Amino acid sequence: MAIMSKLVPIMAKRKAKEIENILNNPISLTEAKLKSILELHRNTAFGRDHGYESIKTPEQFSEQVPLYDYYSMQPYFERVHETPELPIITADPIIWYVQSSGTSGRPKALPINKAGMADYSSASTLFMMSFINAGKGRNKVFDGTLLTFAAPARLGDINGVPLGYMTGISRELIASPLLKRLVKPGEDVFNLTDISEKLWAYAKYAVKESITGLAGITTLAISFIRKMQNEYGIRLLEHFKGTKHERRIRESLRDDGTLDLVNLWPNVVMIGATGIDADPYKAWLSKTLPSAVLWDNYAGSEGLYGTTLLPHTENGIQLLPQINYFEFIPESEIDKEEPVVIPLSEVKKGRRYEIIVTNMMGYTRYRIGDMVTFCGTDPFSVHRIGRKGRVVNLAGEKMTDAHVNEGIAAACKKTAAQLLDYTVYGTIEGSRAHYTIAAMFQNEIDLADFASAFDEAVMINNGEFKHSLEFGALDPSIAIRMDTSHTESIIASTHIQAKSRPLSEAAPLVSIGAMGEGQVAEGGV
Repeated sequence: MAIMSKLVPIMAKRKAKEIENILNNPISLTEAKLKSILELHRNTAFGRDHGYESIKTPEQFSEQVPLYDYYSMQPYFERVHETPELPIITADPIIWYVQSSGTSGRPKALPINKAGMADYSSASTLFMMSFINAGKGRNKVFDGTLLTFAAPARLGDINGVPLGYMTGISRELIASPLLKRLVKPGEDVFNLTDISEKLWAYAKYAVKESITGLAGITTLAISFIRKMQNEYGIRLLEHFKGTKHERRIRESLRDDGTLDLVNLWPNVVMIGATGIDADPYKAWLSKTLPSAVLWDNYAGSEGLYGTTLLPHTENGIQLLPQINYFEFIPESEIDKEEPVVIPLSEVKKGRRYEIIVTNMMGYTRYRIGDMVTFCGTDPFSVHRIGRKGRVVNLAGEKMTDAHVNEGIAAACKKTAAQLLDYTVYGTIEGSRAHYTIAAMFQNEIDLADFASAFDEAVMINNGEFKHSLEFGALDPSIAIRMDTSHTESIIASTHIQAKSRPLSEAAPLVSIGAMGEGQVAEGGV
């Protein structure tokens, strides 16, 4: 595909003007998108019920249309399931149902339409084009294989309309011939739902190809890299014994049985991430694949909300106002019956909000259940994306995903830990309480230092946690080593697109390392 690496930069430069417009004119774009959504869907059942025809301004929209979530939208969804061809929530027919990841409860069947997927596809192209524009030599991703981790597009149907996972659906409906050529390895692997079988299939494929990037379901990509590095080496050598691939595997195999992935995949330049906060894994990934750039995306079952558009990933993920109308609920308001809701123009840097989306998919003032922190407002950029309602409260500290992600990322940076997987959970023993960090590491670290660095970082962002530690209501956190992956256990017990859980309500059902010296350690303040 050498010709592709020459053509793509030309296409990327053309897209640069569109990206610049998105970064420079977010408010006018998001308000224009609202206007077009109202015009297109005004004669739907939902549009008539809420007087779309009379709405002229964003202020009228927020006054006239109430907030919705999956449960309050249920009456409309049920009508859609019965008659998907009629204009219930969208002017055009429903063409697919998305099986949600089930992060906040049971998986849901969410409707999508052609107009919404056209927006999704156009924004997906920006993800690749911004990556190419951001650095010299990144077009080399097109010289080999972009290994894509996707789930099945078809799990069944609802009254003749197919049901599947968004990673599979977007793959099938993607409009760009360029991106379609990148999607590998193929349906026989994409449709596997057993994690062990699926990752082993990817491993066999990846040995035979020149891998230049990895993208798709990030939990699977991270598990795959870890297994390739630490578990699959000998097995792959035995599988490919006597073939032309044996020599390359043998040359990449270290004496301890681990694989040198730089030697095996010398041309990897990108790791595309979506769905999780990847910051805690950066140290390990940069050590394992030093030429690869981690490029973030922010998508969900109801649409695509943001992507990396700036050259440096430290700037967070830029929101996509050209395909979404955004509103936000301040963190202090999210549990109120009638919360304060603000437009994109009023958000503040460093503040945390619940995100509300209105888009062509038919989701209107829709609470997708995510919390985001703005790391910038020029352009509007977010990080620390987590689920609303995931809170552990041992002593009034109200620990959230964001606190955990911040603490783990800071601890990795301070201790040079190469983190492979983790979860944090509250532990109560008699009258004493503390947080436990269960983690897998690629390198040897001092667990006491790691736990202490975690506590220090959380205290900066959570005043109640700091107060509870200083006054003895909470004991310092401890760190323990996991021998098996918490995330993989979730996927194995639920479904192939399940996400990791940075914060858990109970201890994970995984193998924990022996609690001898160096295996369990307390943090300190």
